[in-house]
Amino acid sequence: MVIAAILTAIYWHDMSVLRRLAAMNFVVILWHMFEEYRLPGGEGAITNMLMQPSDKGPVDRYPLNQNNAMFINVVAAYIVYLFPVIWPNVMWLSFMPVLFGMTQVIMHAFMTPRKMHTLYSPGELACVLGHLPIGIYWFYYTISTGRLDWANVIGGVIYQVLFIVVIMMKVGYGVLADPDSKYPFPKAEFERSGYAERIRNLK
Repeated sequence: MVIAAILTAIYWHDMSVLRRLAAMNFVVILWHMFEEYRLPGGEGAITNMLMQPSDKGPVDRYPLNQNNAMFINVVAAYIVYLFPVIWPNVMWLSFMPVLFGMTQVIMHAFMTPRKMHTLYSPGELACVLGHLPIGIYWFYYTISTGRLDWANVIGGVIYQVLFIVVIMMKVGYGVLADPDSKYPFPKAEFERSGYAERIRNLK
């Protein structure tokens, strides 16, 4: 994240507006992941105990475990968010991560805090201070300059649906979701920042 931010700053004046926005969005998704899993962390517990609870497996590894969390996040960061930095003028390719980042505000700023009875959930700052303003400006710029047309909107929506259905649901929460997974969240990571304990107390 830090390296990506430094490189973005160094090459800022050599980049087009669309590439700047894509680069910032890439930095923000890395920040988003850091916020979810490291500082403050706790996303594993929030997902498995609060947002997608299941009695099919231990909460430290089902449905989310370190393996499928890494798969989903690596594909998201290094394909979905990095490719628009390389090809910023391919509108449908850029449309998808912009829309995806903005829609995550709903989950992180409203749905999860409401269920936890808090004002904040890990990933919320990146969404509200990063994905949302970048997305708003991206739409303003692409619409005002006539770059965004309905064909690219439809293409971007199809791309997002495929990412959610295939990468996240079929592979991430399907093939790689295993009640007997060998990749549980370590206790220190699962209990990080006290979210697991807070969720237990809600019950």
